[in-house]
Amino acid sequence: MGKILIIGAIVLVVWVGLEIQNNGIEGAFNGFFAPAGQEEAERVTSTPKRAGQSVQNSFNEDEARKNRLLDQATE
Repeated sequence: MGKILIIGAIVLVVWVGLEIQNNGIEGAFNGFFAPAGQEEAERVTSTPKRAGQSVQNSFNEDEARKNRLLDQATE
């Protein structure tokens, strides 16, 4: 019985850790730990989300650059 409790506790700790890592402390568990009334808490995002946004911005800039070069080439 003790082994089952320990395994359950480990799974719970890993799940909580992954939730906080993916969503940040303010976004984890639907904002349960977010400070109430602070606009700053809404602007804070987790590292994976910031990295994903940076990659998306790079893709968008690359697409815009390609379109500009194609427009210049066809003129």
